[in-house]
Amino acid sequence: MPSANPILVVHGGAGTVPDELRSQCQLSIRQAAEVGWKILVSGGSALDAVEASVVAMEDDPIFNAGYGSVLTEIGTLEMDAMIADGCSMGVGGVIGVSRIKNPIRASRVVMEKSPHVLFFGRGAEEYVEKFGMDLTDPQKLITERSIQRLERYKEAKKTYGDYIRPGDDPERREKYGTVGAVALDAHGNLAAATSTGGVLGKLPGRVGDTPVFGAGTYADKEIAFSATGVGEVIIKSVLGLKTKEGIRMGLSLDAASDYALDYLNTEIGGTAGLIAVTNKGEFVAKKTTKDLVFAIRTEKQFTDFCT
Repeated sequence: MPSANPILVVHGGAGTVPDELRSQCQLSIRQAAEVGWKILVSGGSALDAVEASVVAMEDDPIFNAGYGSVLTEIGTLEMDAMIADGCSMGVGGVIGVSRIKNPIRASRVVMEKSPHVLFFGRGAEEYVEKFGMDLTDPQKLITERSIQRLERYKEAKKTYGDYIRPGDDPERREKYGTVGAVALDAHGNLAAATSTGGVLGKLPGRVGDTPVFGAGTYADKEIAFSATGVGEVIIKSVLGLKTKEGIRMGLSLDAASDYALDYLNTEIGGTAGLIAVTNKGEFVAKKTTKDLVFAIRTEKQFTDFCT
């Protein structure tokens, strides 16, 4: 595999970030990027870098992943995650877990130890426990902010009805926080990782795009991709594979991501954000939402935005 200049792109969700949280989001996304970047510049793998950056964001209550995940309609946690190694074409994910502090780490266990790709719920938790991953009390992963957000959601139901669709935001577009990372390492290998608590007030059992390979998370030898936004429209547009399709059509990564987002908007109807990197050293962070929390780290660039 030819040598390459390392690249890391991380995101902390697309939507609208409240003004009072912008500075904290920007600081947190920068710190998460630094964690993964230190691995890359020391010769570490893209897979290790994306896992580490996502773990840092899962541990940060400012984001909707791991500790700080939003709650279901009945006040429970149901977290999803997926990791993908472009070098080996390995993929692993967990769906609807509540007792795992870092679902992205559990996803890697699934990828590396299991003959399967996805595990859900209690089965996922029991499987990764066999390989030394500690389970925790779900209440320890619920923040006061998450409880307050659910209370506001329930109040909003009096206006929106019994079920608030993902596109109807009771928090005046306060929607962000799904986390993800993509990387190209010095060996030319690619990897992607995504983790989320899902949609605030979702019906128990709902699954979004994050653990759907080719929709919210994707990696092969050519591209690594992570999406954020309303999972239903990202799944319907198969956003990761749509971006890959654009590259196969001969488009640059920049044009291919525009092609994918335009398809989502015009054919499905909706908005989203995405980050991606290619084996050619192209990288993007794009959105059709108001905001996207992201950071880009290369040997020559360190950019972080909450815009």
